[in-house]
Amino acid sequence: MFKLKNILTLFFLGMFLVSFPSYGQSQKDTLQYKVDLNFSGRRISGTFSQVVLGGGFKVDLLYNNWHLENNTAYRYNKTNTRLIEDNWYDLVTLKYYPNGNKKLYPGVFSHFDNNLIYRVKSRHNYGIGLGSVLDKGAMKLALLGAIAKGNSTFNGAEFVNSERDFANRKNGLFLFRVDNGYAIAKKKINFSYQLFYFQSLKERTDYTIRLNSRISFKIFKGLSCYVVYDYRFENVHLASLSNYNDIILFGINLTVRG
Repeated sequence: MFKLKNILTLFFLGMFLVSFPSYGQSQKDTLQYKVDLNFSGRRISGTFSQVVLGGGFKVDLLYNNWHLENNTAYRYNKTNTRLIEDNWYDLVTLKYYPNGNKKLYPGVFSHFDNNLIYRVKSRHNYGIGLGSVLDKGAMKLALLGAIAKGNSTFNGAEFVNSERDFANRKNGLFLFRVDNGYAIAKKKINFSYQLFYFQSLKERTDYTIRLNSRISFKIFKGLSCYVVYDYRFENVHLASLSNYNDIILFGINLTVRG
């Protein structure tokens, strides 16, 4: 099994050595940023009671050839007296564009989530890979292939499609990620999706597909409304659960750029 921590150390050391000569040049440092804030929720009381809250933020920082992306989301759902969702999701990606070239670049990422529906107490994946950005005007496509190390803790130990029945599952992973977006009607309507494929290096049957798609409609500068569709398929899952889960969310979004 590869020593991922050693690989990450070599990555940061290599990127430092590659980027160091640029500091000797008389170029002006530039910082570009984009911050998205979103919130959704509803409350029902009476015979049927329910409180549903959702929100999160995205931060996108570009400093010279370094690109940091962070996506944090939270969902809460309590129906009558049953807590259905109390879920966190966080994805951080750091990319380095050699000489500003985005056609092939190295990157590292960290992904954390927990999910009451899937009885996942915590799941943390982190790794290193190569990516590419294809910017075609109205369409912006980004690809990433990576190797990763995963550590998941479940509320249960009997799994379907797996011979490893342990509440704590450690995995070497291969992942493939696609980010794609379209802007139409003078950027008043924006459609985007993010697709993940996780494949265990220990078990061929252990794979996960995650899709997050979103369409937003501009209300006025910086403010928009949106609809999100989330889908998750896990071929290895706890015996008492379904292998898929999906949800549709509605909300508003505020964007600040600089």
